[in-house]
Amino acid sequence: MEFVEPIRSKKQIDALKKYLRGQNIRDYLLFVLGINSGLRISDLLKLQVEEVYNQDRISIREQKTGK
Repeated sequence: MEFVEPIRSKKQIDALKKYLRGQNIRDYLLFVLGINSGLRISDLLKLQVEEVYNQDRISIREQKTGK
């Protein structure tokens, strides 16, 4: 079984953000929202543009934990 470790280096995070921004704005936004919120990708992918556009806060019920 392989283990996946989180990216802990600020330098690596900034490099990945720079790369993603140049490649695909959708993936960049999902990455930034994910690392800042701690949500799983399955929860992030369900978000619609209308739910987050021009919003100060968003409410999400996590699928796995129900929190």
